[in-house]
Amino acid sequence: MTAHVNITIPEFRVTPVEDVKLSDIDIPENRARDLDAAWAEALSLMIAAHGLINPVTVRIVDDRKRLVTGLHRHAAFSLLGWDTIPTRISAAASDDDARMEEVIENLGRHELKALDRFHHLYEMKKVYERLYPQAKNGGDRKSKIRTQELRSDPEGAEIFGFAAATAEKIGMSRRSIELAVKIWTELSEASRKRCAGTWLADHQAGLKQLAEQSHSDQIKVLDILFAQPPKATNLPDALAIITNGRALTHTERKVAAVNKTLKSLPGANDIVAAQVDARIAELQKSIATMSKFLGGLKDDELDNVIIEHEDRIIASLQRRGRI
Repeated sequence: MTAHVNITIPEFRVTPVEDVKLSDIDIPENRARDLDAAWAEALSLMIAAHGLINPVTVRIVDDRKRLVTGLHRHAAFSLLGWDTIPTRISAAASDDDARMEEVIENLGRHELKALDRFHHLYEMKKVYERLYPQAKNGGDRKSKIRTQELRSDPEGAEIFGFAAATAEKIGMSRRSIELAVKIWTELSEASRKRCAGTWLADHQAGLKQLAEQSHSDQIKVLDILFAQPPKATNLPDALAIITNGRALTHTERKVAAVNKTLKSLPGANDIVAAQVDARIAELQKSIATMSKFLGGLKDDELDNVIIEHEDRIIASLQRRGRI
């Protein structure tokens, strides 16, 4: 029978607030969330207009105050040129308690991007494993876990215990927590750094697709997405460029989606798959023929064709972000 260990999230007692000099607060290098300069600047404007709602928290380490929560608030006060910031003393008694307090607070904030949320949940899992080592899969059994499958043993205490207990505390489903940790784990360190601060950092579906690729293909995908100008504006197009040398057209994407659906249906067989592949080949041949025809037209002839289909052409350009 699998043992189940409930994680205990520290209860953060309310302590008096005091103004502390910014220079008296040490900022740990190992943070669950990196500083987003743009967000700190935006936050400084909000604080200047409405004041600070939540004080930062610190813990006393070697007679010095060390920041636990409030990195962006601390930076915002510095941008405003204010010398002191309202501060509470944290109840955290250890580095693990402090990390747990940091990620729990940040997970409850609406501005947390998807990539940051994945990182925070991964950090919670690591803290959980340190606080409850008996809940980890051990010995030879652990060595058999496939790295590409977060829940290789769905009832394993390491994953089941962490995800179930955490879900109860932060209001996320167990599956969402498992998926977040899986995505963070399978992204290479280089990919995480390149995605931070970009549109992709808050695009969960895109990050999931990126994490499903090998580390070498992650580099290729990001090279395409972050080129100047970008060679693609989404993950499916970037992956199509890697596979086919170009992005799929709107029609090709629809056909590919139907193809995938048909092949996944119960009872799908080789005959059905061959028919689908043949239809795709016909469409691709038709598209190639049309492209060759248009390429051979003179400018005035092409203008006449476009006039006949102007609305559809404009709609196509808008769908692809060209206008």
